Amino acid sequence: MKTVFHQAALPLIATLAAMPAPALAGDKPAFELALDIDQDGAMDRAMVMQDDGGPADLYIYLATGEERPDPARRPDFVRKALTEDRILDLEAKGKGSLAITSCFGCGASKSTEDTLTVVYRNGTFLVGGYSRNWDWNIQKSDGTVETTIGDCDINYLTGKATASTDLEGGKPVKGKFKPVLLKDWSYEKRPKICSF
Repeated sequence: MKTVFHQAALPLIATLAAMPAPALAGDKPAFELALDIDQDGAMDRAMVMQDDGGPADLYIYLATGEERPDPARRPDFVRKALTEDRILDLEAKGKGSLAITSCFGCGASKSTEDTLTVVYRNGTFLVGGYSRNWDWNIQKSDGTVETTIGDCDINYLTGKATASTDLEGGKPVKGKFKPVLLKDWSYEKRPKICSF
């Protein structure tokens, strides 16, 4: 009898293990925000889970109201390992967009700050915008410091972008930038204008 029960329970255990479970008892999201991302008049919820030094996972629940979703509820969207950088903030922006800000170095002599703007259009989560700024100092063998400062700002919804180096103001970048599916987004695939 025990063997039959154990064999019957294995598929259930495997199914439960495969389900995303960001809100298990005792777990607390690194950041959590209520917003109307799908612009249907009902509040939705975005959560980022991140252990110290680990990747950040994004969970989005549609039509949750003002309350935190029940732990048994599956998210409507999950993006594992959205970034390896430390999440600093989630912010609701205009037209239901969600800005996720992260940093590498976070103010150290080598640091970057990225903001990914997520939108929901025609039933799909998209990267609607991306901005990055950097302040990178390299100690040279002669004791001097080489500093690289710059930023980029891409609006994937309008297809326009600006970039700057050193202390110059942002200049328009030639080319057309198209929205990227959030599920396919990777910081490694960011446009070259955002690298230094």
